[in-house]
Amino acid sequence: MEKMNKTHPNARTINLKSKSKKEFFLIHGYTGCPADFNKLPKKLNKEFGANVKIPCLKGHGTKIEDLDNISYLDFLKQIEKEIEKDIKKGMKIILGGYSFGGQLALHLASKFKLNGVFYISPPIKFRFPLNIPFLEKFIFWKKYFKKSINPVEEELLKENFYYDQMHRNGLIICKEANKNLTKELPKVSLPCLGIHSTKDLCSKHKCVDFVNKNIGSKIKEKIIFEYKGHNLFFTKGEKVYEAIKNFVEENNLFEEKKKKEIVSAIVPAYNEGARIFNVLKVLAKTDILDEIIVIDDGSKDDTYEQVKKIASKNKKIKLFKNEINKGKASSMDRGVKEARGEIIFFCDADIKNFTPKIVKEIVNPIIKNEVDMFIGVRSNKMQTFVKNFAINSGERAMRRKIWEQLPQYYKHRYRIECGLNNFVKIYGKGFGYKIFPYYQTLKEQKYGFIKGTFLRWCMNFDVFMAILKSNFIDRFKIFPVK
Repeated sequence: MEKMNKTHPNARTINLKSKSKKEFFLIHGYTGCPADFNKLPKKLNKEFGANVKIPCLKGHGTKIEDLDNISYLDFLKQIEKEIEKDIKKGMKIILGGYSFGGQLALHLASKFKLNGVFYISPPIKFRFPLNIPFLEKFIFWKKYFKKSINPVEEELLKENFYYDQMHRNGLIICKEANKNLTKELPKVSLPCLGIHSTKDLCSKHKCVDFVNKNIGSKIKEKIIFEYKGHNLFFTKGEKVYEAIKNFVEENNLFEEKKKKEIVSAIVPAYNEGARIFNVLKVLAKTDILDEIIVIDDGSKDDTYEQVKKIASKNKKIKLFKNEINKGKASSMDRGVKEARGEIIFFCDADIKNFTPKIVKEIVNPIIKNEVDMFIGVRSNKMQTFVKNFAINSGERAMRRKIWEQLPQYYKHRYRIECGLNNFVKIYGKGFGYKIFPYYQTLKEQKYGFIKGTFLRWCMNFDVFMAILKSNFIDRFKIFPVK
């Protein structure tokens, strides 16, 4: 790069304004400049209506000799002064740092009460030869040395300002930062996101695990890209932006009041007059549920009358009846159509030892967007012994969109649970499950041994058909899970 005495136009401080109090305070890398973040500042400014500030670090943007006498303490004083100004203005600040800037961001996160922090490719765990002990002392005669840059990155960065040499002083500064972070990380209580690449030419991606292990935050997320390079903003820009956007939105980092999502419980029932009362009593006591939809699937006993009696005393319970028996999946489908909620909790009508606490533990992972679906596994001996059978349990929560995207083939009698499991596993974020101390009334107990056994094998046949289609046909197709 050409050496200059004046600050390069592309290396000047970036300060994108908005009318809100939201702010992204970003810190660039050592021997880089504010433009290290490529298109990220404009995207954040537009998407969140937030101020975006990226100060140019001392000694940067001119010539590499200007970094000769700048210490780690000099950088700390500069960024602490900048952030204190914005805190006094009442800004809601999310920190972000790239490379050395990631180390500085984590330092600030340990010192100031802010809204969140993300760090990209920080040199906390150096690669060879930078990880050689006392390397900076062995090369005391060499102030600057050529950077190792991925050719693809080098081409993308050619219009940008950066030093193509690394300063020996930078190695000393980064090691000092890491020494301080060892003491500071336990003080970090902000939501934290680490992003790295598997073959970063400067540092190891294991540094993300190191940070997450040592910080005091409850929310600590990580994303690792399969890539050989250091600056992800020029090579994985859209994916990095999406990761940061999701991190901010899903954890509500700007403390905006989120509209409470409606949670609808759906209970398909066929000839469950003797058992459904206790299930509905539990659901009615569960404050996380906004409505309870019961679909009487053409029962021949007093199921409809029993539910009607309970519903007259509880406005949360809504009762619908199929004139003819259509099967479990069809009743669930009707329940979804009648429900108002974006989060759906399905529950069988014949379970025992069920509690509001169990309902909450099944629904909460969906509210928090941890998985596409969460399943409550019953403690029946057969179910806990055979996992693949156990996860076909009827108690499960998901978002409405998952149900709507599920192919119609699976919305048929007992194909439904197995179909849902394979669908979210192959085409979505997958599912979680937990074994709870509740159980189901066996078919043989409800209908007698002969009829109960016949119905069980009918159910097993439906499950087999769902497995057959999902594993040998659908696996070769792509469903539009968004």
